[in-house]
Parts: sequence; C-alpha cells; structure tokens
Amino acid sequence: MHANKQPIRPHFPIKDIAIQLIDLDLRNSRFPRDAISQSDAFELMLNTVGDECIDLLRDLTRIGRLNSSDLPIVIFRDGRYIMMEGNRRLTCLLLWANPSILHDYAVLEKKYFSRVEKIINDSIYLPPTKLRVAIAQTESDADTWIERKHTGGSGGAGTVEWGAAMKDRRNARNDPTKASRAMAFVELISSTYADEEDILSSLEKVRDKRYSFIQRFVDRSVVRDMIGLDFSSGKMTFRYGAEASMPIIRKILSDFSKPKADSGKSWARELDTVSDFRIYLEKYLNLLPSTMNYENISHGSTPIALQDSSNDISNAHSNAKVNEVDEMKKSATLGKSGKFDRENLVDLRPPRPNRGRENIFRGLKMDNFTYRIQEIVRQTSFLNISRHNEMASVMLRVILDLTAYQFLRSHGTNQIPRDLDKRIKMAIKIIDPNASDALGSAENTSPLRKAFHATDSDSIKLVQYAVHDIYSGKTPNEVLVLADRYTPVLEAMNDHMGSNPVI
Repeated sequence: MHANKQPIRPHFPIKDIAIQLIDLDLRNSRFPRDAISQSDAFELMLNTVGDECIDLLRDLTRIGRLNSSDLPIVIFRDGRYIMMEGNRRLTCLLLWANPSILHDYAVLEKKYFSRVEKIINDSIYLPPTKLRVAIAQTESDADTWIERKHTGGSGGAGTVEWGAAMKDRRNARNDPTKASRAMAFVELISSTYADEEDILSSLEKVRDKRYSFIQRFVDRSVVRDMIGLDFSSGKMTFRYGAEASMPIIRKILSDFSKPKADSGKSWARELDTVSDFRIYLEKYLNLLPSTMNYENISHGSTPIALQDSSNDISNAHSNAKVNEVDEMKKSATLGKSGKFDRENLVDLRPPRPNRGRENIFRGLKMDNFTYRIQEIVRQTSFLNISRHNEMASVMLRVILDLTAYQFLRSHGTNQIPRDLDKRIKMAIKIIDPNASDALGSAENTSPLRKAFHATDSDSIKLVQYAVHDIYSGKTPNEVLVLADRYTPVLEAMNDHMGSNPVI
C-alpha cells in the first residue's frame, strides 16, 4: 500500500553564520524595484519599512534574543549567504552593530540616527556577531515557506504581512513577464525618477496605501493612452519620454498620496468609470506629455485623449463618439498661429449622467484586520446591491459585528458587549474619546462623531432585521446609507488597531 510513497524530506540544515557573510536580498519583495547593490538594498529597506525596522530593533535590544522559533532562511551562493527570509532582522542587526552606517544616507540619517543611537544606548546587550539560520538548497525551496509565512502579522515587532505590492513582486520574481501593470508602473517610476525625492515619497505612500487603486488606474486603456504608457511582457515604458511625462506623473502621485480626493470621497469612489478617469486627466491637459496634444482636432482627426479602446467602449457607441468630437471642434478656438488652442477648449456637450452606485465598501482598505475579515469585506464589495440587496444587508451586519469585536480585543477589551450598537460606540470612543460630545455644525462634525450619535439600539436593529427578520426587506438606498455611515468607522478602526493579539 505504501510502496510508492517517499519518506518526508529532511528539514533545512541549521547553522550559525557570521553576520558579515550574509547579504540582503537584492530582489526583496518589499522593494518597489530590484536593488543594484547592498548599499542600495539597505536604503530601500529603510525607505519602505524603516519604522517597522526601528520597532523590531527596539524589541531585539530589549529582549536580547532573536526568535528561536522563527529562523531566517538563506541560500548559499558564490561564497556568500543571501537572506531569503529575514531581511528586516538583518537590517536591524547591521544597524545595531554599526549605527554610523546611516551617515552615508543623509535623509535616513536625519530620520533614524538619533532614534537608533538611543535604542542601542538603552540596551544592556551587545549586538550579536553570528546569526542562526536555516540553509535552503535553492530559492524555490525557500519560497515555499516564505509564502506560507507572510499571511499575517501584528505590528513591527512581529512578522509583517506583505501588502498587495509585495505579493505582486513575489509572484513575478521568477517570471518577470508575469508582472502586473501596477508593478511595472511602480518599477518604471522608481527607476526613472530615482533623483526626484518628492515623486518617490508620493510613490511610496501610494504603493503602501493604495496599490490596488494604482492597479485599476493603469489598467484603464484611456489612462495609458492619455499619459503615454506602453506595457509589454511585464515592462512599462514612457511613450513620450521621461522628461515630458514627469509633470503629469508628479501630479497624479501627489494627488493619490492624499487620503481622499478633494470631493471628500476615497479615490476608489472618486474614479470608478472610464469617464471618471478621463475627466480627471483632462483637468491636467497642460501637464500631459507635449506630444500628446489636441492640435489634430483642427485637422479632422480624433485626439488621443478622446479615444477609448474597444475594451472600454463598445463599437455600438462609435458613431456617438464621432459626434462628440465634432462638438469639440465647434467649440475649438484657433490661436494666431492657426493651431488649436487647447487652453481655451470649451466642451459644449451636456454632462453625462452618473450611474447610481451599485456596491458598498468598494476599495475599502482593511489590511490590519484578520485575513478572513479582509476577504469577507472584499467579496461583499463585489455584490451588486440592486441584484443582491438582501445578501449585502446581511454581510453589512456581519462585517460590523466582526470588525468591532476584533478592534475591541486588539485594545485589550475583555468584556465586549453583546449588543452591536454598544460595540460600535465603544470602538468609536477608543478612537475619539470626545465622540459623545454634542454635535456641532454639520460641516465641522467628524464622520465618527456623526456615526456615534446615529448609533443606538433602534437604528442598529434596522441592520439586524436584515439578518433575523424573515419579513424584513431593505431597499438598495437604505443599504448604501448604512454603509456610508459606517465606512469612516471601519477605516478609523483599521488605522487605529491595537497591539494586543486577537485570539
């Protein structure tokens, strides 16, 4: 019966290696691009997860011992050991042994040197010179365990969960042609504008906080056409060159690095349809690459910025598109040179009607909650509330219940109320201790405070009836109102998650 079975494979050999023989992984999945040297890898590590490294360094120097149940994984290559899993720990140990390494990086020195020096001076322990590691034979052997490990975490002192950008880089590590457009866009910006600190700073915020939105942004053909982005075999390039593209890239990254659009909506809600993306970019016509202009309108051809690929608009609308361009021609103003003056472009077309919202929690970031809760929110966001209204109502109630419970437990609350309204109000009070104060003027009262005062046993029953009352029925608008009320609460809970592990 067991004749064809093989014995279980042996564990990786374990060995104490001198830290000076271990190198950071140049292709670390945390990085926005591959590093070109150990110095570059060290800088990228602190630029991407510097605060988490400081948390871990503080923890290591206080405890005086590395986690014996979680060994770093290395592979041996050309007389050196490459850190496949444990790069954050190695960075901390390098800082512990020689904090003056920060003097080679002006920005990092200013940000971290005094903190690192204080942490080390406060420690009663000497930095280790050796590191116990597990030695994998190949990179693919190591990958099996690395991918299994990075599915959860609790703060900088524990295992840090990979975000969407890191997972994207990991998936494309051994086959670059599988890189997504978002990953290719990040690598293009990171490598092309390496000397533009403001662009890189905005890029890192967007990559960390809104990577899935960047994916949606560059996946739109109208965006790629207007900005001039070409994508092939996992690589993205500028159609009109880096210099011509810099103004619009700087602007969009600056915009997207902000928590919300000027309208107060999240970016995922602000830019949803093809039309939304086009209108957004048309606000910055003067920043688009110089080759990308509207002079060809006066010669009877359709401008690139008004074209949509067949993926975004069906052929049935092609005649309507021509008519739209004709209207633009009628409103065009010619300058003294006889060329089209795009600064005075007036669009005489009536505004397109906006479709009503069909989803709740679309684009809601819940990365500090458990993977199960994240997945429930993600799947709920795909429900069309017009077609699946009852299901959306039920899931709204479930999400509020689960998230409030985890949030309260993460802050050490042991006596968690059974009633959902009390759970929600207790969570809001942790985030905003003054939430119960009287409401001010509508425009000056925070969404959290409004939600606190709108939450009582009766109002919450409107949500609970969707679950427990066999005769209850809710309209899509009611679901939207409730979802909009509690979305700021969910976002705030995610941003203010406590440090106590949820068991």
